[in-house]
Amino acid sequence: MKKLVPFLLALGLWAADSWQNKPAADWSDKDVQKVLTNSPWAKSISVTAGGLMDSAAMPGRGGRGFGGDDSPPSPGGAGQMPGASVGAPGGNVPSRSLGDESLGGQTAPSIALTVAWESALPVKQALARRKFGAEAATSAEAKKFLDEDPGYLIAVAGIPDAIVQASAAHGKAALLQRTSLSAKGKPQLHASGVEVGPPGKVTEVIFTFPKNAPFGIDDKDVEFSTQFGAIAVRYKFHLKDMLYQGKLEL
Repeated sequence: MKKLVPFLLALGLWAADSWQNKPAADWSDKDVQKVLTNSPWAKSISVTAGGLMDSAAMPGRGGRGFGGDDSPPSPGGAGQMPGASVGAPGGNVPSRSLGDESLGGQTAPSIALTVAWESALPVKQALARRKFGAEAATSAEAKKFLDEDPGYLIAVAGIPDAIVQASAAHGKAALLQRTSLSAKGKPQLHASGVEVGPPGKVTEVIFTFPKNAPFGIDDKDVEFSTQFGAIAVRYKFHLKDMLYQGKLEL
């Protein structure tokens, strides 16, 4: 029985990551969903307006961009910020909707988000698979999408649209300045571009970072950080877990 337990545990781990053991062209819808919402490159987190509440992964709770949108983002447009002019300075979201903990002694509500390292090959393959289906391996458009390399792309899905627009009203430069990737012993890397998805109940925001100081496996952890109004988003990626087909994929 003692010998059987480790074997069953190993079998369970293998089954949980079965998408890694087959070509992306053979991934099922379930495989695609797992890569986009619960993999080393994409995790669900819970935040409150006023700071990070819980950075632990919550499998199965994906944001709109990863959980339902079948259109891969266009990395070439990551320097733009559609809707940045929407929302006049006087139209900021009331503090109660942002989760002001001081109102009536109520606890600030949490917001479920998905943070993903979207420039990583497995994530791009999952997005292509969702968009093009069985043609993802042969489509010229899919190949072009997979070959594009605009830099590191970090996507945040699930931010309420009103909060995104209120933050955008304060200017793209300010948003980029408070968005960074950082690793111990290296200068902080600030975002160089941002793209906001179509308006809706919730929004996907994709940040671009330059690769002028590439991260490597020796960096161990890379922390992503940004802030939309009173909502601080922070997530630490563990690079040792981000190996795909024997290569670090970022």
